[in-house]
Amino acid sequence: MLCLDLPDSLNAAWGSIVGFLNSSFISAFLSALAGAGFGVWGAQSLAERSARAKELLEALRQANAIVVLASTIANQALSVKKQHIKPLSDQYFKDRDAAEVLQNNLTNGAPAQPTTFQIQLTKITPLTLPIETLKNLTFSAQLMPGRALALVSMVEQSITELTHAINTRSEMIDSFHKANLPSHVLCFDYFGLKRPDGNTNAMYHDTMVAVSQYTNDVAFFSTELAEELQAHASRMRDKLLKIRREAPKANSVDFSGPRRSGLMPPREDYESWLSGFRTQE
Repeated sequence: MLCLDLPDSLNAAWGSIVGFLNSSFISAFLSALAGAGFGVWGAQSLAERSARAKELLEALRQANAIVVLASTIANQALSVKKQHIKPLSDQYFKDRDAAEVLQNNLTNGAPAQPTTFQIQLTKITPLTLPIETLKNLTFSAQLMPGRALALVSMVEQSITELTHAINTRSEMIDSFHKANLPSHVLCFDYFGLKRPDGNTNAMYHDTMVAVSQYTNDVAFFSTELAEELQAHASRMRDKLLKIRREAPKANSVDFSGPRRSGLMPPREDYESWLSGFRTQE
């Protein structure tokens, strides 16, 4: 040990300093200082956990609400498809195929039997869907996956296009009634086939294609959104349970029935869109 030969006055001063540092006052002061530091850190950590729990809880509640809205839209689209649009479209395109074959036979001089077609001019009422509520909730929600935001935009676009197609079809029906066309001309225009004069009016046919396609789009994208938000709600709940003991349950949806029956359009039809997104883990 290194020893220094100090004057008596310095030795006395050094002894006083050592004694002061070893005093109960300094021990208490340092303990209080350390306690205050750990206390501040603990309070800050608790506040951060509380804020995080609040954020996750709000995200979970928002996701649950969006699941309800999206599944409501999907179920309405599937319902109108099953009750009205699919039976109407199936019969229309079946009859159109037969009419096209008949027209080709007549054009080529082949014998053809007289055929009667039933013109279906029943109007379809546009759907009333909570798209504005869905948009407002989704775009203002916390921790929302980017895929969900894209799906909401696709749902909105599909609803807009479906409404336009339904309204255009209704206008075509009105024009058919007002035109009072001969039955054979009405048949050409109804199926969108070329008339004997060389003109083609495919507007009604195009609206039937659009109504069928956009109904599928509304059903598919809203279903995807509901299932995306169901998974998102489950992730938020799992994270929340790591912070607190209890958390609301995540809403669940089940579209296995429409998929089994073929009412739901297959995912393969939307592969190009789906390939642009990866499921979030």
